[in-house]
Amino acid sequence: MSADAKHSEKVIILESGKCSWGKCIFCNFGKNHAAKRGKLFNPMRNEMIEKKVPMLDLSVFKERIERAVNGTKIDTLKFFNSGSFLDEAQISAKMRRFLFSKCEETGIKELIVECRAEHVTEMKLNELKHELEELGKNTPKLTFAIGLEVADDAVLKKIQKGMTLAQYERAEKVIRKTGFGVRTYLMANLPFVGNVAESLDKSVNYSLKHSDSIAIINAFAYGYSPLFEMWLEGLWHPLNKKEFDALVKKYKNNKKINIYFDDYITYTKFPENLQKKLVGVGNEYIMHPYFNVWQEYLSRFYEIPEGKKYALFLPCSFRKPYSQSKTHREILRHLTKLRQYPLIHQIMISNPGVIPREFENKYPFAHYDWQEWLETPQIKKEYIEATQNRIKKYLAAHKYAAVFSYMKPTSESFIALKDACEKLKIKLISCVDEKIFTELKNTETGLIKSAEDDRETYENLLINRKMLDNLVEVLRKNLK
Repeated sequence: MSADAKHSEKVIILESGKCSWGKCIFCNFGKNHAAKRGKLFNPMRNEMIEKKVPMLDLSVFKERIERAVNGTKIDTLKFFNSGSFLDEAQISAKMRRFLFSKCEETGIKELIVECRAEHVTEMKLNELKHELEELGKNTPKLTFAIGLEVADDAVLKKIQKGMTLAQYERAEKVIRKTGFGVRTYLMANLPFVGNVAESLDKSVNYSLKHSDSIAIINAFAYGYSPLFEMWLEGLWHPLNKKEFDALVKKYKNNKKINIYFDDYITYTKFPENLQKKLVGVGNEYIMHPYFNVWQEYLSRFYEIPEGKKYALFLPCSFRKPYSQSKTHREILRHLTKLRQYPLIHQIMISNPGVIPREFENKYPFAHYDWQEWLETPQIKKEYIEATQNRIKKYLAAHKYAAVFSYMKPTSESFIALKDACEKLKIKLISCVDEKIFTELKNTETGLIKSAEDDRETYENLLINRKMLDNLVEVLRKNLK
């Protein structure tokens, strides 16, 4: 358990104005990022598209603060404004004083705010000290959190932190001189550090000398950050929970160190400038970087929605999102007849990999087209191998009470699913009656020949009444 979990705390995150620096390669706040690709990643090559982030209106700021703290017992309030608390282009003096007064009024014992080193001046801190003294005796202890990230000047330059160790130490001394606390944020698994464990150990030991407390955060890449580009290019990968826990295990009993694995991890979000429709067949459209990053997220960070107990693998469809296709509309119409429908987790299989139903509207799952009429035996083989591997990783990471499928037994997706389940020794229950399928197959439209062909018609074999009735019957018998 981290030290923070032992007492009541609240975290407020606001975007008010733009960070005065805004160039850190891992940061997503207050900027759009259009990366120019090359053979090697170089943050200095990137074109930064500025995003205007206005400072919050004072009335809005007050409403947000009151909504967060009123009626709640809070010992520690962490206030993060996506930049620097001491930058009055982000947090005005009136905002600051209101926050202080609410802390005093509600009995908050400690207020932690974030700030870049260059905004820390003795004059500014003395001004804050005077403001707090004017409120009375119940004012909170004020602690400044500085995002050092790594105790290495060479790496700080490469990640475009805009700060040196000397500047960090200067800020720390000024903060201590005025009687405030110092908290240092470190980022585990940054690029360019070489040996991740050795780098973190060096950074922790350094920071302990200059801080009242340390927070170690697992590095993760967000859409508008250059680090996301590195992930897409395979030049960097985030740590999953098992890897992160092994890395920070030695620090868990240190009361001065708080550890955070997934506080800000979210599903893969692509910025608009990277979004494009992915149309074609072949390895390029199977192992596309966009698909690879999503599949890595799904097998290493994703958690099955609460209440979903059974996996039902379904085919993709030409129409996107899948649920708008005739095939999926009919499947869903029949599935919802089941009392156990809320327990079923629907997962599509296609060239992007495995696609849980809740992500079908997300890019790129609603923005691709696999042109099956261009498939060759070699392409089919590559598809089966890659898809089998993705399914295997997904099912190895996520445990279901039972695994079902409703797919054509002759499809490459079903073959990949079946092979993956066999390798994992998972029983796969097919909801397709092969006898019925064989009888109906002769009436199927046939192979798609071109983009103009009606692929909705081609998919219709799966919405034959006998097929759908069998789907419901198999599920009803096996679901508890």
